[in-house]
Amino acid sequence: MKDPLATALGTPRKALANIGGAPCIVRTLDAVHKAGFRDIAVISGEDVREVIGDEYWVPESTGHIENAKAGVEKLADCDRILFMPADTPFLSAEAILHFVNAVDERIGDHEGNWFAAGLCPYKKFLEVLPGFEHPHIKLRDGDYMSGAFYATSREGFFNGAELFKDFSRNRKNQIRMLLKIGLVPLIKYIFHRVSIADGEETMGRFFGGLAVVVPDCDPWAMADIDTVDEYDRLQRVEI
Repeated sequence: MKDPLATALGTPRKALANIGGAPCIVRTLDAVHKAGFRDIAVISGEDVREVIGDEYWVPESTGHIENAKAGVEKLADCDRILFMPADTPFLSAEAILHFVNAVDERIGDHEGNWFAAGLCPYKKFLEVLPGFEHPHIKLRDGDYMSGAFYATSREGFFNGAELFKDFSRNRKNQIRMLLKIGLVPLIKYIFHRVSIADGEETMGRFFGGLAVVVPDCDPWAMADIDTVDEYDRLQRVEI
């Protein structure tokens, strides 16, 4: 049976979805370059290599975490790693730098394991993309979107690789993810009693390091392509 999204995109690779006259991966790399980054790894298939060339390309492996490992190993001289998806066509250099600078400010000179994630208020996401209903996180502080920005120390990534694998497998199921952490956080989450600060403390304890959440990321950076409807909507966006 054909995949409806792949049929609409004209490719099974979301990174190659055409938005505004360019593949998403090209738009992403443009934003990354404008943000000043030069140590870059793009983990994907030969079809992406044909579009971006050899400079940043790394052959894809067998899963999300294995792909991430390949990228981290490629960036052998980098102690701090930023992870981003390749299907966020409205990512900007300003959005990347906002997240990175906020993480740097919180991390400071911290050594060892640390982990960071970016959120944006769901209300702001709907303001820029009205009607773009999307699964989101319900916290005591409010409702938030996630998905565009993750970062970790090199040590933190390798120490937490197996835990990351569990989270990756369950990334679309928030309840299952929370069950990995424990029943109490799950119950608190269900009743919207988990704050961002609670989440940082719980995740830091679970992963064995410092956890940071940046709660005011750019809503445009959270717009990705998971369905045919989302792709159709993003094609019509003018920004």
